[in-house]
Amino acid sequence: MRLTIALLLSVLLTSTISHAEENNWEVSLGTTQMFIGGYKEGSIPVPTNSATFILSRKMYESFALWVVFNLPTSSNKRFTEEGLLVESQTPPSLMLGASYELLGYEISDKKCLGLDVGASVGHTITLNGQFFPVGAFRLKFVKDEDSTMYAGVTTSPYNPDGDLVWGLIYGMGYRF
Repeated sequence: MRLTIALLLSVLLTSTISHAEENNWEVSLGTTQMFIGGYKEGSIPVPTNSATFILSRKMYESFALWVVFNLPTSSNKRFTEEGLLVESQTPPSLMLGASYELLGYEISDKKCLGLDVGASVGHTITLNGQFFPVGAFRLKFVKDEDSTMYAGVTTSPYNPDGDLVWGLIYGMGYRF
């Protein structure tokens, strides 16, 4: 894991190959409404919250690398067939990955709309942390040269009970 982090940081800190003039970095703060085990028979998931921090760097016109920190702000919950509320904890996690802009539409000189797809490898921040894959799609709106808004969907086959996790993600970013 340390080698992976070191390699990603070295790539992030090297010169950008992008043809964009400026604002290759973006930091964003968002929220993920997570649903745990939606396909488990006999239970109904209740959405839970997670704070999501993203640092990304555009490397090419449509390709960016990112580091994501996900901090659950409440426990995972689901109702059983008997009407009982079952809770479990998901630890904070760190994810390293990349995104690719599938579609991009320029609205004006400073405004554009795009659809990003991304993949990451995550690791829980615990003593016996697990690795897990994460996939995401997001619709991103660049309001001006330094502000963004996004909304999308994310999924992963990881949580402490081994259930599928999916979530609605949304937030705002600042490009610099």
